[in-house]
Amino acid sequence: MYIGKNVNTLNTTRICGGNHFQNAVAISDVVYADKSPDSIIITNGEIIHDAIISTSVIHFPYNAPILFSHTDYIDINTLNQIYKLNPQGVNGIQIFLIGGISEAIGQYLISLGFAVKIISGANIYETAANVARFLDNLDNIIILSSQNYLNGLSACAWAAHMGVPILFTEKNQLPYETINVIVNANHANVFLFGNTDDISEQVEKELTGLNINYLERITGNDPYDVSVNFSKYKSPDGKFGWGKTNRNGHAFTFTAIENPFNSVSGALFAHLGKHSPILIIDKNRLPSVIRNYIESVKPISQAEPQPPFMHGWIIGCENDISFQTQIEIEKALSIDTAHMHGMS
Repeated sequence: MYIGKNVNTLNTTRICGGNHFQNAVAISDVVYADKSPDSIIITNGEIIHDAIISTSVIHFPYNAPILFSHTDYIDINTLNQIYKLNPQGVNGIQIFLIGGISEAIGQYLISLGFAVKIISGANIYETAANVARFLDNLDNIIILSSQNYLNGLSACAWAAHMGVPILFTEKNQLPYETINVIVNANHANVFLFGNTDDISEQVEKELTGLNINYLERITGNDPYDVSVNFSKYKSPDGKFGWGKTNRNGHAFTFTAIENPFNSVSGALFAHLGKHSPILIIDKNRLPSVIRNYIESVKPISQAEPQPPFMHGWIIGCENDISFQTQIEIEKALSIDTAHMHGMS
């Protein structure tokens, strides 16, 4: 279901389903139009922390889109999409159920013939820890604030891109579950997202007292700023962060802060296709920090534009990101200015 007209522009493609459950379905249709995924992630579309945690499982070898369930039932559109995608299975798993989803859903999917892996916990910290242990990819670890997760939404794309686990912390104290993963990881590089109002210096001190190798904070004035700073960031060893600072052709995924679930499902575009970072915007405007960043990294406009070009994925319908905001993004991405001037 599309809400509004003119859903695409020269440099943007809008993926629209009507709500975040259907947006996830629409995203998986685009990414897996010519193939089947190896598995599918089903996570709770009512618990954002569970959804964020799930993005780490998107990466290979599981090669899995995220679809959303309610706590106690899967709607018919999501169920139909599972059949349509026809996950091939990897390591004996076709469907992951991650987080607070009722046992009955798992049993129902098993009764339909699917091989199901359930990863959950008593709370979000334990669920995150159990996902991290399952992935066993602990060279780099992302830590977000459980209270202000919005400053960490852009981390979802990197988690999907590289399979890096996401853990949560309280503002002033590391939960036991998070500590346990870090200690057992043995010399992990740890990346905090958000400022000291989200994750305090006390937590930083706790972390440095553990057997970590390296600690960095990706910060900013707000989620828009954090997403720009992370898109620019590259770790000292070159293995963490997008490092998008040059005037090359870049693709970005745009998600509105008002619907964080779209950042979760939209992270799939960081896994396959254009491997695009997430830039967080407001549904009714393109923040100046985002506009300025895009204009700083797009190719210089020429009289005869040539590749590489820019592209933007717009996640959600006009109830998520307005058409006017899409036009602002289009203008920021465009490299046709000199060409148009030359033709005038």
